[in-house]
Amino acid sequence: MMLGLFKEDERPITRDQALIFARRLLISSLNKGSIPKWEDFLRELPSLISPDDLESVKSHFIRLTEWPFLENILDLGGTEFFFHSPETSQRLHLSGVKERVTVPLVQEDWQLWLEIISIHFNQNWNVENPFVSFYGELFGGHYRIGLIHASTSPLGVSKMILRSLAQKPHPLGAFGETSFIETLVKEKKNFLIAGSTGSGKTSLLTSLLQGCDPDEHIIILEDTYEILCTLDHQTRLLAGDSEKTSLKAYLSYSLRLTPDRIILGEMRSHEVVPFLMAMNTGHRGLMATIHSSSGIDALHRVAMLFGIYGNAQDLSYEKTMDLLCRNLEYVVFMENKKVKEVIKVLGSDKGVPFFENALGSNNADIFHL
Repeated sequence: MMLGLFKEDERPITRDQALIFARRLLISSLNKGSIPKWEDFLRELPSLISPDDLESVKSHFIRLTEWPFLENILDLGGTEFFFHSPETSQRLHLSGVKERVTVPLVQEDWQLWLEIISIHFNQNWNVENPFVSFYGELFGGHYRIGLIHASTSPLGVSKMILRSLAQKPHPLGAFGETSFIETLVKEKKNFLIAGSTGSGKTSLLTSLLQGCDPDEHIIILEDTYEILCTLDHQTRLLAGDSEKTSLKAYLSYSLRLTPDRIILGEMRSHEVVPFLMAMNTGHRGLMATIHSSSGIDALHRVAMLFGIYGNAQDLSYEKTMDLLCRNLEYVVFMENKKVKEVIKVLGSDKGVPFFENALGSNNADIFHL
């Protein structure tokens, strides 16, 4: 049977030829910044030999532009998904276990698929702008989506990382023993949640916020929207690219809003200064996350960041650590989505902090490291 999709006298082509033609046609549309609909795409195709060939071309088109295979992968569940290549992609369980998943694409379609995703979400992703991070909805779920362009890789392969944003906080029991930490929240202790990337810091912080007094005015500061909070009296500020919309500026401004608590999504640069100053001026119930390799390492990292971004040449590392240890009360350390330890900060001597294990160790002695 002949399918005259272009011209009646046009010479029919084979399925393989049609797939090559269709890929080129799709690339042409993408270069113009648009993703064609199947009905429009169909009009541009040459004649095909059989209905089965047409179905193969349509299936290939739908796979690249509507991603039914991605829906199947996301339905498996997971906190993060790492798309390295068709054969080496992974999903991360809440337990911290990674499992390999297979993406039903050939390598030559891999870049094309990711280009289509970037256009779908109106992202300027290319050689000159190789890293993009944005939020998007995929099949009813909400994700932070990161794209890394092939131009940055010696292998010339682009990657995508999806971080699932929970629609509701995880139950605290999912993070292990947390009753002690719940008490810290109720008593408005100042503490950090530390750990490596993907360790569960933000997820734990989100779940802990549900234990705050519902009458409190909570200010939440982030550079990317990740923290869920269902409490009524909250003020959220999302950082931008300018100095006036930075986390540092927001933190300074938030002190004038009579906050009952200040929650900082992630401490990594200039915002460390007003955060530490807020603790030093008597604000209670401050919480923040920070990247570190242990609970004690988190203290050293805060002191280091303050030294780098504080512009206080007369304030030594020793004095900074003393200021920190007099105002920060606990550090919660996360590993593989579980609370591994909680340390109680006791003080410091010549820049070296004193602490004791409040949770996660049978050794209750005071450590001087």
